[in-house]
Amino acid sequence: MRFLMLAVLMLIVFAVDEPLLAEPVDPAAEAKNRSEEAEGKEALREEESSGTHSWDAPAIKVEGDQPTLKEEEFIGSNEQPRWTSARRWNRTRTYVIPEGEVEIEYWHRLTVPRRSNHDSEEVDNRFLLEVEFGLPLRFQLDLYLQLGKKGSEGAFEFQAGKFEVRWAPFKWGFIYTNPTLYLEYTMENGEPDAIEGKVLLGDKIIDGLHWGVNFVFEHVLGGDHDNIYALTAGLSYTLIDSFFSIGLETENEFADTADDRGELVNEHLLGPSIQIKPLPQMHVNIVAYAGIGGHSPAFRTWLVIGWEF
Repeated sequence: MRFLMLAVLMLIVFAVDEPLLAEPVDPAAEAKNRSEEAEGKEALREEESSGTHSWDAPAIKVEGDQPTLKEEEFIGSNEQPRWTSARRWNRTRTYVIPEGEVEIEYWHRLTVPRRSNHDSEEVDNRFLLEVEFGLPLRFQLDLYLQLGKKGSEGAFEFQAGKFEVRWAPFKWGFIYTNPTLYLEYTMENGEPDAIEGKVLLGDKIIDGLHWGVNFVFEHVLGGDHDNIYALTAGLSYTLIDSFFSIGLETENEFADTADDRGELVNEHLLGPSIQIKPLPQMHVNIVAYAGIGGHSPAFRTWLVIGWEF
């Protein structure tokens, strides 16, 4: 009996002493741990709520080498790199924008003729507003409104309305060049309508070095029934990830009429370009072309400002 009472007394002593022997609690460390835990939960909530825009969409992990630049990360249901979510070149297009993306762009094209060969031509200013919609199944719909002004005395007027549909048959990377089909219908103001088809190709050479090529055929549905055959191309290199890149672009057009099929009037343009992204949702593209050949203008510039909603 005495032994049993001693054993119970020892258990009571150990139970009382255990908290006293434990390490003392540091209030500052405990507060830091609570803060880090709260920050982790907040970051997790932000990550779960991201993905509504191309710049904050969660990256898709892929096998093999991981991208060295954020703009090369794959996003969205098309599993495409971020850089394809905004127009990189002014006249050369690649792929489609991600599903669910909505973007608006303002364009200004200035064309100055080569007066030594075309004295009757005037400086041409063209302005466009474009709204782009990324659709399911790798479709894209674009709507355009075109305004313009010719010469210093010409009126500023509505010139055309356009709509464009693109379709990429495959997810990005399934086939090198990522072929995409393009169809555009133009409703001209006071002139015959026109229909245009393109094959869009584009990809990367290495991270940050991108290329694009477009094969174009346009037919005017009236008048002289002009045919326009064109090849455009662009090359760009990223100097600052997701912010600044430089490039080189070219446009080459060949046109004939129903009365003179095969007798082509050609136009060739070549020049440097830049893209700046001052904000994640904004891009500014500028290209300055020089004309090459007698039927080409002296120079042409493009300015494109885009905003993703």
